[in-house]
This record gives sequence, structure tokens and C-alpha cells, in this order.
Amino acid sequence: MFSMKTKWVKFASDEKELNELLRGKECMPMKVNSKAVLLVKHDGEYYMVKNRCPHQGYRLDQAHCEEGAIVCPWHKYSFSLETGRGSGLYLENYPIEKREDGYYAGFEYFSLF
Repeated sequence: MFSMKTKWVKFASDEKELNELLRGKECMPMKVNSKAVLLVKHDGEYYMVKNRCPHQGYRLDQAHCEEGAIVCPWHKYSFSLETGRGSGLYLENYPIEKREDGYYAGFEYFSLF
């Protein structure tokens, strides 16, 4: 009856715009699809995660990355940038797709059809 679908939302036109959004930082908070997300550039790859730590809901604006994981600045919990898993919890992450006309983030939702 219900099925999972993905809504793809364009958030940048090209890599130049991505780098402008990041302003030389590793992480940058932004709104995409009405969600507070964190754009992350780590080891030359781009990631997008929910901008709330699943431990206590603190914002991850000041987070940093270590060995493929994002580390919460408050309690030092770390979560994989690839899977969102870590510290016995799960940080929601969103896939990024590069297309001819720009960069898109995927947001899953339930659909009746």
C-alpha cells in the first residue's frame, strides 16, 4: 500500500556554487526542501546530513570531520558520513547526486501510490 519515494531537490548549480556555499569551511548549515541540513565537504566529497545531533538535538553547525565521520561538537559523538550510523544512534543523511544541470539532494518520503 505505502511505498518509499525520493524527491530530488536542486541545491547548487555547479561545484563553484558549492564551494561558495561552504565559504572555505568543512560544514555549512543551510535549508533545502524546508529542512535544516548541513552541507559537508570531506576528503573531496560532498555530503548532506540533518543539522541536529540525534543524541540530544543540538545543532551540528560547529561539527568537524574525522576519518569519514562527522563529530558532534557538544558530546563528541561521531556518525558515518556515508551511512549516518554511529554511537548507537543514526544521523539522518541525504544522498547527493551530480547531474548535468547541478547538484541534487534526495529526500525520502512515504507515498500512497
